[in-house]
Amino acid sequence: MKKTNIQNTIPPYCIELGLRIREYRKSTNKSIKEIAYKAGIDAQNLRKYELGKQEMRVSMLKRIADAFEISVSELVNF
Repeated sequence: MKKTNIQNTIPPYCIELGLRIREYRKSTNKSIKEIAYKAGIDAQNLRKYELGKQEMRVSMLKRIADAFEISVSELVNF
């Protein structure tokens, strides 16, 4: 029987948010590096968020939305 580490499970909402961030970024023709720089985060972390491989806090979602110059609501509902 395979052991599952519950702490390493990414919640489905984080995966969905990551997809929305990626879709929005692509629709605006922005690079990961550009948005990461504007958000003050590492480009590798932004990539992990987009791929749903890292859990995202609300404060990080706000920073990413600010980097796009839109509200969190606009980003979440994209």
